Amino acid sequence: MVKEVWGTFSVKDHLSPQAFLAEVMLYDRLVIPVPPDRAERLRWQENGWEPDRLDQIVERLGDRAFLVEWDAERQANWKTRYDAGNDLAYRTPDWAFEATRTELTDKLPRYVTGVEAVVTYTSVDELTNNLELTETQVNKGEYGTTVAAVIGREFLVPNDPGKPYLDLLEEAAQFSSEPTMKYSRADFWRWQREFLDDKGITDQASIEAAVKDMAEKINREKAFAREHGIQTAVQYAFVVGGVTLGLLNSPLAAVAFAGAFLEVGKYVSGRLGPKDPNVDRAGVALIYDTQKHFGWK
Repeated sequence: MVKEVWGTFSVKDHLSPQAFLAEVMLYDRLVIPVPPDRAERLRWQENGWEPDRLDQIVERLGDRAFLVEWDAERQANWKTRYDAGNDLAYRTPDWAFEATRTELTDKLPRYVTGVEAVVTYTSVDELTNNLELTETQVNKGEYGTTVAAVIGREFLVPNDPGKPYLDLLEEAAQFSSEPTMKYSRADFWRWQREFLDDKGITDQASIEAAVKDMAEKINREKAFAREHGIQTAVQYAFVVGGVTLGLLNSPLAAVAFAGAFLEVGKYVSGRLGPKDPNVDRAGVALIYDTQKHFGWK
């Protein structure tokens, strides 16, 4: 069974002018909170969260949207998560909404199997603060250390200035649902899972080989878009996860090649690492932008 990757979102992520255009290209399903009743819908309106706009977006996404009612139980769980974020780094204006996205990764329906939920951040600063990323220096001979791996890739987003946003969103949902695109998406996520699950990154050659492998996958995706005459723009996605180092012969350098980028060991994270029931660990996280980050030139 193919393991799907679902992205989770907050109660205001749909307010972006180009909401979910990029995300529907990156994820199999979008987990989106919705008001469960008239009272909550009114609260959304009073907070400027535009539930009518959300209705239009969900209609265009079709079955690519997985709707979760933002009910009293979800809100209580969110408040517990929010109140637990006592670190000053969390107390930013967007931390409340990041906690919403994280809450949606929990308690997905039991019939949903083979799913990996990924929290999508809206800025590099938000991701850096929440994952507690700090720069470090990996030295020769270090073994067993968990560091952050930053996996960067180009990806295509339908982009036609002559089309209204909602029409473009529907086109993106349909295009990304094509079997070739679904396979390409699954192949990429499988690739990054296998890389992050590696029991010990040991040398620079391993990094370079991984980047070239990823670049081939990206080129196949671009070729498919050209064949179908889809007008697109390039954006950049960055997946951040924890990886364990093997015995290093020398420090690792970042590698960029033909639309792919990999950085291992420049950062450590207070929230990435082996699962521990006593520690609030994060899984992989994602940020996308029209610009390159994390040292990718």
